[in-house]
Amino acid sequence: MKANEIIRENTTLQQFLTKDNAYYYGHLVIYIRSMSLFRDEQKSEQLLLEILQDILEAQKHGISAEAYFGKNPKQIADEMIRHLPMNLKDTLAFIFHGLGVLLLFTLFPELTLPNNGFDIGTFLIFSIYTISLVLFIVYLLGISIYHYHSMRTKIISGILIALGIAIGISLQFFVTTPWTIALDGRLGILVISLTVIALAYLFFKSEDKSSGGRLFRLFYYLPSAAFLFVSTTYIHF
Repeated sequence: MKANEIIRENTTLQQFLTKDNAYYYGHLVIYIRSMSLFRDEQKSEQLLLEILQDILEAQKHGISAEAYFGKNPKQIADEMIRHLPMNLKDTLAFIFHGLGVLLLFTLFPELTLPNNGFDIGTFLIFSIYTISLVLFIVYLLGISIYHYHSMRTKIISGILIALGIAIGISLQFFVTTPWTIALDGRLGILVISLTVIALAYLFFKSEDKSSGGRLFRLFYYLPSAAFLFVSTTYIHF
């Protein structure tokens, strides 16, 4: 099965967990998914499904998830994660997908004022920062599952995340570079057309996530490819 199919089956089976087992397994899911970000998604989801099936089988015999896996699930999870193969290809694809979506939504305010142009340099800086911040938040979420339960550490984590978001937003307003593309004339029409088509596709695609992802990825890459192409002609230094 593909990763998304395993996730759907996992979600369905979780409905049969008792309250305590759902709490135990829910934490395990968040931890493994967060800490295996650079590993094979299909295998990590298969691992989570197998754990869930084991918990459900033990539950039938009156054995709780904690009694079955122990009071230190982090240690077991870490051992399992270590045996998952690395998959940097899918991770990079995931990052580029995120960049594509970020590019689409960054374009909207620029298209309302096409004379201002689109600052490629600012977008690249903002994108690198945003990816780093998201990876940090995911990692922080993972380690916080079995650590840092005090109110003090939760407040500090919240402040760090809020500060990171504030810095990211400020980059959009206070950082400028000379790498600007003018979005007027035919180029503006091209960019608007590509953006509308891509967003329309993403909207309708979201209704059916079971479909294959290659065409889905194409509409992430298309605007980026268009910008790389036209930048060689329209970029101003």
